Amino acid sequence: MQTALQNDTKAISIENKKLPAAKCAECGAKVYPVSFLKPHLTRHRRRHEWFVMELRKLQETMARMRMA
Repeated sequence: MQTALQNDTKAISIENKKLPAAKCAECGAKVYPVSFLKPHLTRHRRRHEWFVMELRKLQETMARMRMA
């Protein structure tokens, strides 16, 4: 019997086929198959852009409150 440490952590085996994984540098998640890494990174970018936009709105609101 093999332990989890002995298994290959960079591939998943489904129906006797090995699918290679890609590791996201942003969050460390393993993405199966590798072709899904680009959409995964796009979601990271969009989430970051949304966060920056919301933060900017909050900063503008706080600046207006200070001036009043």
